[in-house]
Amino acid sequence: MNKFFQRLFLFEKCEIKTKLSKQQILTRVTSLLDYEHTDYYGSVSEYGFFIGEKNRKHFIGGHTRNSFAPIAKAKIIEENGITSVSMVLRMHILVMILFVPIYVVSLLTIVMFPFVWVLLHFAFVKPTKKLKQQIENLLVESD
Repeated sequence: MNKFFQRLFLFEKCEIKTKLSKQQILTRVTSLLDYEHTDYYGSVSEYGFFIGEKNRKHFIGGHTRNSFAPIAKAKIIEENGITSVSMVLRMHILVMILFVPIYVVSLLTIVMFPFVWVLLHFAFVKPTKKLKQQIENLLVESD
């Protein structure tokens, strides 16, 4: 039921526990944020990190734009040799403010709901899963 409400309200919460130290995690996240060579941008602080997927991607012959690209805000807590990374993945707040009225209306109509659901699946849900998997891969102890 919790996953249902998270999907309904367009966010996802998760917690990852690892044996990596806070500094190792921040170093790995910083390596992911290489603006020129990855699809992500963000910042790192001593308390956690922020990662966003670029909403404009260039490729040979053109570019794509995804205003629904996810962002992840994480807080890192270290205790007893275990580091806990608590994350919230969601859309940019401005996109949510503009999109929520359309989303609420679509929930109330049978005709518009499937179109909005498919749009959200490909524009938000799949990129969110990809970003979450990328962060989880960073936190695997492979040293």
